Amino acid sequence: MKTVVINGSPSGKNGKTWWTLERFIKGMEEAGSEVTTIHLVGKKIHYCTGEIACWLKTPGKCIHKDDMENFLSIIRESQNIVLGTPVYVDGMTGLLKNFIDRLVPLSEPFFKQQDGHTRHVKKQSSPSNLALVSVCGYPETDNFDPLIVHIKAICKNMEANYAGAVLVPAAPGIDSGKMFHPIKLMKISDAIKKAGAEFIKDGKISDNTASQTSVALFSKDDYVNAANKFFEKELKKINTTCS
Repeated sequence: MKTVVINGSPSGKNGKTWWTLERFIKGMEEAGSEVTTIHLVGKKIHYCTGEIACWLKTPGKCIHKDDMENFLSIIRESQNIVLGTPVYVDGMTGLLKNFIDRLVPLSEPFFKQQDGHTRHVKKQSSPSNLALVSVCGYPETDNFDPLIVHIKAICKNMEANYAGAVLVPAAPGIDSGKMFHPIKLMKISDAIKKAGAEFIKDGKISDNTASQTSVALFSKDDYVNAANKFFEKELKKINTTCS
């Protein structure tokens, strides 16, 4: 079973999205999946211009000759897809949205009606199972809600099963957690790995495991106070006073 992981973080391998994805990937690999990871940062992916040449002129092929050509081949060979992104302004990053817009060649131009909705006909060679891995800077898990709604809509259009999500709030606190709450952080790390294994073995992430990946490392007050102190310290370096 093949799985393609899309890291949509502009931080690439340096951010908390990748910290989370690494553990999820380990769980998938230990469960027997062959995993290919695509880091979008630094890749040449032109935005979709909506010319639908991939439907009507060169079926299955986009007019833009860039890195997406190879990525589409990888996706067509994969049974599972994992979308990784930090929350940016209540949604996914521009990198990931641009990538998803370019997945149009995975569908046919023809319409069909299914479950009360009109959509395009899916080509057989595209992933049938999708999981979300996301982190955010705010401590409340409801900050992921708009992103999840969007991902579920994408699954409906892709005719892919929404297998659940690993959601890590207050992600900047992970580094401090290594020092102040190592046992709690280890449990979160293990839960993320378990979620990856469940995705491959069961085709979904259990609610219990998902909730364990979202456990808070710090109280909300402690986290907010620490964040504000950090920003004040950084601003003082450039002789700027917080208003």
